[in-house]
Formats: sequence, C-alpha cells, structure tokens
Amino acid sequence: MFYLKNETPLENHKTKANSFFSFFQCKSLSAGSCDRRNFLTGFTLIELLVVISIIGLLSSVVLASLNNARAKARDTRRIQDFKQISTALYLYYDKYGTVPVYNNSNSPGSHQIKFEKMATDLVNAGFLAQIPTSPTGSTYQYYYYGGSTVGGILVTTLESIQNTTVPPYGSCRPFTNNWCSSTIASKYYCLCNVDN
Repeated sequence: MFYLKNETPLENHKTKANSFFSFFQCKSLSAGSCDRRNFLTGFTLIELLVVISIIGLLSSVVLASLNNARAKARDTRRIQDFKQISTALYLYYDKYGTVPVYNNSNSPGSHQIKFEKMATDLVNAGFLAQIPTSPTGSTYQYYYYGGSTVGGILVTTLESIQNTTVPPYGSCRPFTNNWCSSTIASKYYCLCNVDN
C-alpha cells in the first residue's frame, strides 16, 4: 500500500472516501465539475460472454446431478414399496397358508394386471392400506411361480443403476433366461416371496 506524500493512513482513507462519494455529489454527468470517464466503466463483450458461458456450464452440471438425484429418489420409493408389499405378502401367507396365486393359468393378462389383483387381495385382507403405484418410468409386476425358491415374485425396473447380473439392493435373481436373470444383465429389481 502506498500513501501520498505527507499523508497518514487515516488521511489516505478519507481521500479515497471523498473521491468515491464525489460521484453522488454531481448534479449531472455533463456538469463541468464531474468527469464522465471516472464513472462510466463496464464489462467488455468478451468478459460478459465468458461469465455467461461459465454460468451455463455450472447450471448444466447442477441440472444433471439433480436429474440423477430424482431418479435415485424414485428408485428408493420403488424399493420401499416392494419391501412393504413383501411384508404384507408374508402376513397374507401366515393367515391363508399361501401368497396370492396369479399366473397365466388362472389370470390371463399382463404381469401388471396380476400385480393389481394381488395388491387388491392384500388391501382387502387388511395388510396394505392402498395399492402402491410406481413412480414415472416403470411398472410394478407380479407372477406366482410357487415353490420354495421363487414363490410370488415382484418385479420392477430401477432407473439409477447400470445393467447388472448381480441382484441390486438385496433382491433376487432366480432365473437364467427370464426376467430377473442371473446371467443376462438388466435393471430389474425382483423380490422373491417364498411360498412353502
């Protein structure tokens, strides 16, 4: 820091303050006592473009991470729904000796329709408050295979994971060439509800 000759730090501070506030004392910029060049400073076009491009880059990074966070939140909801349904299926099994039996032999239609019928049974039995619905991007499906390995299987697709043959988040992959395959990579999240 430098000071004018014979000027103390306090006087230098006063000089800077006086020059700053002199702008407000001007009646008009065209007045002879005010110099326009001291007050009309701004950004160049290149500086503005650089700032705009940096803001654009930062906003795209934030939006990408926000979309990823939303996909993870939807996946978390799907997993929690399936855990709640699985608990209800075990309570249903405890009361009736079987999980709801909906397969191609007794219930034509898609696996999504089978899920809705199974969930309706759980609601009617008092084990679920309402039929869970999947967040945007996937459906909830159900199929009854029976037996001690699979039983009634709940299936949905997760968004935020890569295709994998490893069961994600404690799910099951009981098949080799079917959905929920342990040999074909997919984003399926499957919960087996053993019926034995």
